[in-house]
Amino acid sequence: MSTTNDVVMNENAPESSNTNNDYSNLLKSSHCDAFAFSDQEQLALQLYDQLKELELQQSLLTAQSEVIQPDVSALSDDDVREQLITAEREMMKARAEYEIRAKATHNVLVMNPTLKAVHGGEDTDYSEKRLLPLIHERDIISMVHGMLNAKMAATTRALSTAEEENMAANQKNTETASVLLKLAEDLKRQSAEDIEDVQLRGKVDAVQKELKGSRSRLRTLKGIISGMIVGSGIDWADDEVLRELVMDDDEDG
Repeated sequence: MSTTNDVVMNENAPESSNTNNDYSNLLKSSHCDAFAFSDQEQLALQLYDQLKELELQQSLLTAQSEVIQPDVSALSDDDVREQLITAEREMMKARAEYEIRAKATHNVLVMNPTLKAVHGGEDTDYSEKRLLPLIHERDIISMVHGMLNAKMAATTRALSTAEEENMAANQKNTETASVLLKLAEDLKRQSAEDIEDVQLRGKVDAVQKELKGSRSRLRTLKGIISGMIVGSGIDWADDEVLRELVMDDDEDG
């Protein structure tokens, strides 16, 4: 039997799988955003925060008062800088010690009501029962956080592996390109006599002879045109096209 102050828990567990990897269903429950502090609880929390801030200031002032204050007027710049570094180190040490004490105190204050909310049963106070849905949601969020961290670690490893493979592929491509360039240079130095296939060598010889004849006819034609231009009396020197025809000296062949 439940009283009017009992917290009714949803017996249906949230769906743990989603094809779109959307965790919104896991992060929401019937009690999501339903918890609210009373005015008295909010005031208590504000006063607690103010108390912790005052304790921190007191801890820093105590650490500062324990440091011997030298006469900086008689110190050199290097000594003053060293004194400042020492003071900063002492302040950081005092802050760290305070934060450790505050965290230990906070854990003790949080642990007791948490244990009562989870394991207290019917004897648990209403204020502690109110924590149970939030504890449930916190556990789910921690689980999702762990899953996402594992996925991120796996993705990071896969990315590192892909980068290494990409570097290896780039190196292999560079080596392959060097080999291809060398083969191309070797091929350019080959002549028709280097071809072992008799038929192919004959075809290459025929093409080379035809090319040589075509170049010879082209040079002859250029010579005739050049002579006609020069003999015509045209001012070919001022015309770029005519000048190229006359001055072109074909060295190919």
